[in-house]
Amino acid sequence: MSNRTIVGWDGSLEADIALEWAVRRAEQEKDGIILVDVEDTSLPVPGQVITPQMVAARHESADEQAQRLSDQHSGLRVNTHILAGDRLEELRRFSRPDNLLVVGTGVRRGPRSRYHWSLGARLAATARGAVAIIPDLPDDARSTVVVGVDGSEVSLKAARYAAHEARRLGDELVVVHGWLDPLIAVSDMRMEGPLLGELEEEHRKVLDSVVDSLRRANPDLTISSSLVRDQAYYALAEPARSASLLVLGTQQARGIDRFLLGSVSHTMILHIETPTIVVAPECLI
Repeated sequence: MSNRTIVGWDGSLEADIALEWAVRRAEQEKDGIILVDVEDTSLPVPGQVITPQMVAARHESADEQAQRLSDQHSGLRVNTHILAGDRLEELRRFSRPDNLLVVGTGVRRGPRSRYHWSLGARLAATARGAVAIIPDLPDDARSTVVVGVDGSEVSLKAARYAAHEARRLGDELVVVHGWLDPLIAVSDMRMEGPLLGELEEEHRKVLDSVVDSLRRANPDLTISSSLVRDQAYYALAEPARSASLLVLGTQQARGIDRFLLGSVSHTMILHIETPTIVVAPECLI
Protein backbone atom coordinates (compact mmCIF):
# COMPACT_ATOMS: atom_id res chain seq x y z
CA MET A 1 0.00 0.00 0.00
CA SER A 2 1.30 3.47 -0.84
CA ASN A 3 0.60 6.88 0.64
CA ARG A 4 -0.34 8.84 -2.45
CA THR A 5 -3.29 10.76 -0.97
CA ILE A 6 -2.31 13.87 0.98
CA VAL A 7 -5.04 15.77 2.84
CA GLY A 8 -4.63 19.32 4.09
CA TRP A 9 -6.55 19.18 7.39
CA ASP A 10 -7.11 21.73 10.16
CA GLY A 11 -10.15 20.41 12.00
CA SER A 12 -12.58 22.70 10.19
CA LEU A 13 -15.85 21.53 8.63
CA GLU A 14 -14.43 22.16 5.15
CA ALA A 15 -11.36 20.05 5.93
CA ASP A 16 -13.49 17.24 7.35
CA ILE A 17 -15.55 17.13 4.13
CA ALA A 18 -12.37 16.97 2.05
CA LEU A 19 -11.03 14.25 4.31
CA GLU A 20 -14.18 12.15 3.95
CA TRP A 21 -13.96 12.46 0.15
CA ALA A 22 -10.29 11.46 0.27
CA VAL A 23 -11.00 8.46 2.50
CA ARG A 24 -13.61 7.12 0.08
CA ARG A 25 -11.20 7.46 -2.81
CA ALA A 26 -8.24 6.01 -0.92
CA GLU A 27 -10.23 2.91 0.02
CA GLN A 28 -11.19 2.34 -3.62
CA GLU A 29 -7.58 2.88 -4.71
CA LYS A 30 -6.20 0.69 -1.88
CA ASP A 31 -4.19 3.70 -0.90
CA GLY A 32 -3.00 5.20 2.37
CA ILE A 33 -3.57 8.75 3.58
CA ILE A 34 -1.19 11.33 4.96
CA LEU A 35 -3.06 13.90 7.02
CA VAL A 36 -1.11 17.18 7.09
CA ASP A 37 -2.02 19.87 9.62
CA VAL A 38 -0.11 23.15 9.57
CA GLU A 39 -0.08 25.74 12.34
CA ASP A 40 -0.11 28.68 9.96
CA THR A 41 2.44 31.29 10.95
CA SER A 42 1.82 33.43 7.86
CA LEU A 43 -1.44 34.90 9.18
CA PRO A 44 -1.00 35.11 12.96
CA VAL A 45 -3.54 36.67 15.26
CA PRO A 46 -2.17 40.08 16.34
CA GLY A 47 -0.02 39.58 19.41
CA GLN A 48 -0.19 35.79 19.20
CA VAL A 49 2.98 33.71 19.25
CA ILE A 50 2.99 30.13 17.99
CA THR A 51 4.11 28.01 20.93
CA PRO A 52 5.22 24.37 21.18
CA GLN A 53 2.07 23.74 23.21
CA MET A 54 -0.13 24.91 20.32
CA VAL A 55 1.65 22.59 17.90
CA ALA A 56 1.41 19.74 20.42
CA ALA A 57 -2.36 20.30 20.66
CA ARG A 58 -2.63 19.98 16.89
CA HIS A 59 -0.62 16.76 17.08
CA GLU A 60 -3.09 15.36 19.56
CA SER A 61 -6.14 16.41 17.55
CA ALA A 62 -4.74 15.01 14.28
CA ASP A 63 -3.71 11.74 15.92
CA GLU A 64 -7.20 11.33 17.37
CA GLN A 65 -8.71 11.92 13.93
CA ALA A 66 -6.33 9.41 12.37
CA GLN A 67 -7.25 6.83 15.00
CA ARG A 68 -10.97 7.38 14.40
CA LEU A 69 -10.50 6.83 10.69
CA SER A 70 -8.47 3.67 11.25
CA ASP A 71 -11.16 2.34 13.60
CA GLN A 72 -13.98 3.15 11.16
CA HIS A 73 -12.20 1.93 8.01
CA SER A 74 -10.49 -1.39 8.54
CA GLY A 75 -7.25 -1.65 6.60
CA LEU A 76 -6.96 2.08 5.91
CA ARG A 77 -3.55 3.39 6.92
CA VAL A 78 -3.48 7.00 8.10
CA ASN A 79 -0.29 8.85 8.97
CA THR A 80 -0.08 12.39 10.31
CA HIS A 81 2.36 15.25 9.83
CA ILE A 82 2.03 18.35 12.03
CA LEU A 83 4.02 21.42 11.07
CA ALA A 84 4.32 25.11 11.81
CA GLY A 85 4.91 27.54 8.95
CA ASP A 86 3.25 29.05 5.90
CA ARG A 87 0.33 26.70 5.20
CA LEU A 88 0.53 27.10 1.43
CA GLU A 89 4.27 26.46 1.29
CA GLU A 90 4.17 23.51 3.68
CA LEU A 91 1.35 21.78 1.81
CA ARG A 92 3.04 22.45 -1.51
CA ARG A 93 6.10 20.51 -0.29
CA PHE A 94 3.97 17.36 -0.21
CA SER A 95 2.95 17.65 -3.86
CA ARG A 96 4.58 15.11 -6.19
CA PRO A 97 3.82 13.98 -9.74
CA ASP A 98 2.51 10.65 -8.44
CA ASN A 99 0.21 11.81 -5.64
CA LEU A 100 -3.04 13.69 -5.07
CA LEU A 101 -3.23 16.65 -2.71
CA VAL A 102 -6.76 17.16 -1.33
CA VAL A 103 -8.07 20.34 0.31
CA GLY A 104 -11.49 21.62 1.26
CA THR A 105 -13.13 24.90 0.40
CA GLY A 106 -16.11 26.79 1.73
CA VAL A 107 -19.48 27.15 0.03
CA ARG A 108 -19.35 30.11 -2.34
CA ARG A 109 -21.54 32.97 -1.19
CA GLY A 110 -21.18 36.72 -1.62
CA PRO A 111 -18.68 38.51 -3.88
CA ARG A 112 -16.58 36.08 -5.91
CA SER A 113 -13.51 38.31 -5.60
CA ARG A 114 -12.79 37.03 -2.11
CA TYR A 115 -12.02 33.60 -3.58
CA HIS A 116 -9.52 34.76 -6.20
CA TRP A 117 -6.60 33.56 -4.09
CA SER A 118 -8.10 30.54 -2.34
CA LEU A 119 -5.71 27.94 -0.93
CA GLY A 120 -6.88 25.36 -3.47
CA ALA A 121 -6.36 27.68 -6.43
CA ARG A 122 -2.90 28.69 -5.24
CA LEU A 123 -1.89 25.08 -4.65
CA ALA A 124 -3.17 23.99 -8.06
CA ALA A 125 -1.22 26.79 -9.75
CA THR A 126 2.14 25.50 -8.54
CA ALA A 127 1.62 21.83 -7.59
CA ARG A 128 3.77 19.15 -9.21
CA GLY A 129 0.93 16.64 -9.28
CA ALA A 130 -2.86 16.74 -9.05
CA VAL A 131 -4.86 18.84 -6.59
CA ALA A 132 -8.44 18.02 -5.56
CA ILE A 133 -10.59 20.88 -4.27
CA ILE A 134 -13.70 19.65 -2.48
CA PRO A 135 -16.61 22.05 -1.79
CA ASP A 136 -19.00 19.28 -0.74
CA LEU A 137 -19.65 15.57 -1.13
CA PRO A 138 -21.59 14.73 -4.31
CA ASP A 139 -24.93 13.00 -3.84
CA ASP A 140 -25.51 9.49 -5.15
CA ALA A 141 -27.69 10.75 -8.03
CA ARG A 142 -24.63 12.15 -9.80
CA SER A 143 -23.19 9.62 -12.21
CA THR A 144 -20.82 11.44 -14.58
CA VAL A 145 -17.21 12.58 -14.53
CA VAL A 146 -16.65 15.65 -16.71
CA VAL A 147 -13.33 16.68 -18.25
CA GLY A 148 -12.49 19.70 -20.37
CA VAL A 149 -10.09 19.28 -23.30
CA ASP A 150 -8.53 21.74 -25.73
CA GLY A 151 -5.98 19.61 -27.59
CA SER A 152 -3.05 20.59 -25.36
CA GLU A 153 -0.81 17.94 -23.84
CA VAL A 154 -1.92 18.75 -20.30
CA SER A 155 -5.60 18.50 -21.26
CA LEU A 156 -4.92 15.05 -22.73
CA LYS A 157 -3.31 14.11 -19.42
CA ALA A 158 -6.40 15.44 -17.63
CA ALA A 159 -8.59 13.30 -19.90
CA ARG A 160 -6.63 10.17 -18.98
CA TYR A 161 -6.88 11.11 -15.31
CA ALA A 162 -10.63 11.62 -15.67
CA ALA A 163 -11.00 8.22 -17.33
CA HIS A 164 -9.26 6.62 -14.38
CA GLU A 165 -11.60 8.41 -11.96
CA ALA A 166 -14.69 7.44 -13.99
CA ARG A 167 -13.64 3.80 -13.88
CA ARG A 168 -13.09 4.05 -10.12
CA LEU A 169 -16.54 5.53 -9.60
CA GLY A 170 -18.33 3.41 -12.19
CA ASP A 171 -19.51 6.64 -13.85
CA GLU A 172 -19.90 7.78 -17.43
CA LEU A 173 -17.11 10.01 -18.72
CA VAL A 174 -18.19 13.20 -20.51
CA VAL A 175 -15.47 14.90 -22.59
CA VAL A 176 -16.20 18.59 -23.28
CA HIS A 177 -14.56 20.91 -25.78
CA GLY A 178 -15.65 24.55 -26.03
CA TRP A 179 -14.71 26.73 -28.97
CA LEU A 180 -15.26 30.23 -30.30
CA ASP A 181 -14.91 31.65 -33.78
CA PRO A 182 -12.14 34.29 -34.15
CA LEU A 183 -14.54 37.21 -34.60
CA ILE A 184 -15.91 36.82 -31.09
CA ALA A 185 -12.63 38.10 -29.68
CA VAL A 186 -12.86 41.43 -31.50
CA SER A 187 -16.57 42.13 -31.98
CA ASP A 188 -20.07 40.89 -31.38
CA MET A 189 -20.13 39.33 -34.85
CA ARG A 190 -20.28 35.59 -35.42
CA MET A 191 -19.10 33.80 -38.51
CA GLU A 192 -21.70 31.90 -40.48
CA GLY A 193 -21.72 29.76 -43.59
CA PRO A 194 -19.09 27.39 -45.01
CA LEU A 195 -16.12 28.91 -43.17
CA LEU A 196 -17.84 28.44 -39.82
CA GLY A 197 -18.64 24.85 -40.75
CA GLU A 198 -15.00 24.16 -41.59
CA LEU A 199 -13.87 25.67 -38.29
CA GLU A 200 -16.38 23.62 -36.35
CA GLU A 201 -15.21 20.49 -38.14
CA GLU A 202 -11.61 21.15 -37.07
CA HIS A 203 -12.69 21.46 -33.45
CA ARG A 204 -14.76 18.30 -33.83
CA LYS A 205 -11.62 16.48 -34.98
CA VAL A 206 -9.76 17.65 -31.86
CA LEU A 207 -12.54 16.32 -29.63
CA ASP A 208 -12.99 13.06 -31.55
CA SER A 209 -9.25 12.36 -31.43
CA VAL A 210 -9.27 12.55 -27.63
CA VAL A 211 -12.41 10.46 -27.29
CA ASP A 212 -11.14 7.79 -29.69
CA SER A 213 -7.89 7.53 -27.73
CA LEU A 214 -9.77 7.17 -24.43
CA ARG A 215 -12.09 4.51 -25.85
CA ARG A 216 -9.18 2.43 -27.10
CA ALA A 217 -7.57 2.56 -23.66
CA ASN A 218 -10.85 2.02 -21.79
CA PRO A 219 -13.07 -0.25 -23.91
CA ASP A 220 -15.48 -0.98 -21.05
CA LEU A 221 -15.96 2.68 -20.06
CA THR A 222 -19.01 4.62 -21.26
CA ILE A 223 -17.70 7.81 -22.88
CA SER A 224 -19.69 10.61 -24.47
CA SER A 225 -18.56 13.92 -25.94
CA SER A 226 -19.88 17.46 -26.09
CA LEU A 227 -18.75 20.10 -28.60
CA VAL A 228 -20.01 23.52 -27.54
CA ARG A 229 -19.70 26.78 -29.45
CA ASP A 230 -19.04 28.96 -26.41
CA GLN A 231 -16.33 29.91 -23.96
CA ALA A 232 -14.81 26.88 -22.25
CA TYR A 233 -16.16 27.91 -18.84
CA TYR A 234 -19.76 28.02 -20.10
CA ALA A 235 -19.27 24.78 -22.01
CA LEU A 236 -18.19 23.06 -18.78
CA ALA A 237 -20.42 24.76 -16.24
CA GLU A 238 -23.69 23.03 -17.08
CA PRO A 239 -22.45 19.40 -17.24
CA ALA A 240 -20.19 19.98 -14.22
CA ARG A 241 -23.12 21.17 -12.11
CA SER A 242 -24.63 17.67 -12.07
CA ALA A 243 -21.36 15.69 -12.16
CA SER A 244 -19.75 13.72 -9.38
CA LEU A 245 -16.34 15.07 -10.39
CA LEU A 246 -14.81 17.68 -12.72
CA VAL A 247 -11.24 17.26 -14.03
CA LEU A 248 -9.22 20.06 -15.59
CA GLY A 249 -5.69 20.43 -16.86
CA THR A 250 -3.75 23.63 -16.34
CA GLN A 251 -0.63 25.01 -17.94
CA GLN A 252 1.87 26.33 -15.40
CA ALA A 253 3.85 29.47 -16.12
CA ARG A 254 7.16 30.73 -14.79
CA GLY A 255 8.05 33.86 -12.84
CA ILE A 256 5.28 35.66 -10.98
CA ASP A 257 2.69 34.09 -13.32
CA ARG A 258 3.44 30.67 -11.84
CA PHE A 259 1.16 31.62 -8.93
CA LEU A 260 -1.82 31.99 -11.29
CA LEU A 261 -4.03 29.27 -12.68
CA GLY A 262 -5.09 29.23 -16.32
CA SER A 263 -8.22 31.29 -16.91
CA VAL A 264 -10.60 28.35 -17.34
CA SER A 265 -9.37 26.46 -14.26
CA HIS A 266 -9.40 29.66 -12.24
CA THR A 267 -12.95 30.52 -13.26
CA MET A 268 -14.22 27.02 -12.54
CA ILE A 269 -12.69 27.08 -9.05
CA LEU A 270 -14.03 30.58 -8.46
CA HIS A 271 -17.55 29.22 -9.03
CA ILE A 272 -16.87 25.74 -7.66
CA GLU A 273 -19.90 23.56 -6.99
CA THR A 274 -18.46 20.12 -7.76
CA PRO A 275 -15.40 18.25 -6.47
CA THR A 276 -12.68 19.33 -8.89
CA ILE A 277 -9.28 17.85 -9.67
CA VAL A 278 -6.72 20.10 -11.37
CA VAL A 279 -3.99 18.18 -13.19
CA ALA A 280 -0.52 19.71 -13.57
CA PRO A 281 1.80 19.10 -16.53
CA GLU A 282 4.17 17.01 -14.34
CA CYS A 283 1.36 14.76 -13.10
CA LEU A 284 1.93 11.04 -13.70
CA ILE A 285 -1.07 9.10 -14.97
